[in-house]
Amino acid sequence: MAEATTELHAIYLDESDDIVSVCDRVTWAAAHQRLVLVLPEGSNLLVEYLDLVRLRRTAEQLRIEVGLVTHDGRIAEQARALGFPVFTSLARAEKSRRAWWRGRRGWHKPTRPGTVIALGSEGGIKSLPDDADRREMYRRMTPRVTWQRWLLRYLGILLFFVTLAAIFVGLAYTVPGATLVLRPEIAPLQVSTQVVADPQLETTNFSGASVPGRLLVVNAEWQTEVETTGMQEVPDAPARGTVVFFNLLDQPVTVPAGTQVSTSSGNRVVYQVISGVEVPGVVGGTAEADVVAIEPGPQGNVAANQVNQVDGSLGLQLEVRNIEPLTGGGSRTAAAVTDADHERLRAQVLQYLQTLAISEMEAALNEGEFLARDSLRVVEIEDETYSHFVGERTDQVTLEIRAELHGTAVDASQANDLVYLSLIEAVEPGFELVPHSLRFRPGEVLGVDSQGRVSFVMSGEGVMAARLDLAEPLNVIAGQKTELALGYLNEQLPLRALPTVRVWPNWLGRMPYLPVRIQTEVDTGF
Repeated sequence: MAEATTELHAIYLDESDDIVSVCDRVTWAAAHQRLVLVLPEGSNLLVEYLDLVRLRRTAEQLRIEVGLVTHDGRIAEQARALGFPVFTSLARAEKSRRAWWRGRRGWHKPTRPGTVIALGSEGGIKSLPDDADRREMYRRMTPRVTWQRWLLRYLGILLFFVTLAAIFVGLAYTVPGATLVLRPEIAPLQVSTQVVADPQLETTNFSGASVPGRLLVVNAEWQTEVETTGMQEVPDAPARGTVVFFNLLDQPVTVPAGTQVSTSSGNRVVYQVISGVEVPGVVGGTAEADVVAIEPGPQGNVAANQVNQVDGSLGLQLEVRNIEPLTGGGSRTAAAVTDADHERLRAQVLQYLQTLAISEMEAALNEGEFLARDSLRVVEIEDETYSHFVGERTDQVTLEIRAELHGTAVDASQANDLVYLSLIEAVEPGFELVPHSLRFRPGEVLGVDSQGRVSFVMSGEGVMAARLDLAEPLNVIAGQKTELALGYLNEQLPLRALPTVRVWPNWLGRMPYLPVRIQTEVDTGF
């Protein structure tokens, strides 16, 4: 052993130490005359009285001085009773090291069981360990024989496997889970409700079955043309012939080209002289001239002696007659505008305007809205212009219209609420609606008034499923054989098919013993 020194040596203990390792560390540091053991906070090291006794015996055998640094009142009280100096910090131990062992020289003498040991530094208190303390101290200090060590090991291993078996049995009853699939009875539902979409409403009126509508306004312009269907007789060729001028004077009279002669009875027909002639200057002198009707058409064809009047100043000097009929006036058939053409053209333009307005209105719809097409109406025609009037001869006629059109947009989701109430009222007792089966669609438009209110039919359909009360049946089938449990559920619940179950892990071929481990899925087909 190395030469002892009087310097104070600190040994820091940790929670992994026990009395054996503490004694070993004290033995290793025996070269120091004074040792202080610093105990970790909150540990149970040296709490046992017999551990302190063993530490004291080790110190006495090594003839060294040992002190403790701890805040644990239990350790401090017992240590002081055995004569250990106890400090609250290592600094206090450093300050008190000169007066540490005053009155503790008896420690340097080895002690044996039964020897009177001086405890404490003042008062001279003496304490003798009783028989129970000595037996326990010797039991701890005496090493066990080999067979005892192996026996304890085998007992530990056996206890380990017994514990595992108990855990396995417990898990077999508590861990298994089951997923139970139930298919309740179902029946279809279908209802129709008359709904009014009113642009003047702001919220749904459930009592009046009315929902808000939205007025859509479009200003549109369109132009198109159609072929005319009317037919008219159109003058094509003028009548021609020869007339004879008679001189009423005794001097010659010149009849220039372009002189007009006409009939005096019936519809007056006017002709003009093609080439000028000169009537001789004797009373009754005659001269022939070729004439043509000013206006073409069959009306210029006249019988003999119908042309008898000379227009202008020459009528005082001459008389005229057509000795032979004037002929050659004719006509042809040509297309013309009729009232039917105007009406047909107007209908086409209005139809094009409505198509254009529908396209613009549908593009302006919000999500969930639809356009009631029957609500589309022409509110005002701002301009209407035809290219030809009725009776005008033309092969085609054109119309341009600029108008303002109104329509009503309906929020179908708000109408769905009205239909949903009707579906709920139609559900039979003991059944409930299947939410995923609900379908809504707008139907026929019944009417539209002048203010844009649309009356239409809203249809709804879905499926109602039998309501399943599972609290009591699940308690009954818990722990039962799988086939027996499924048969019981099929008899007790309104199902359309035998239920199915998936148990995992299926160790015992039974349903889980805990009802909370049975999960249920209701299969309605949606």
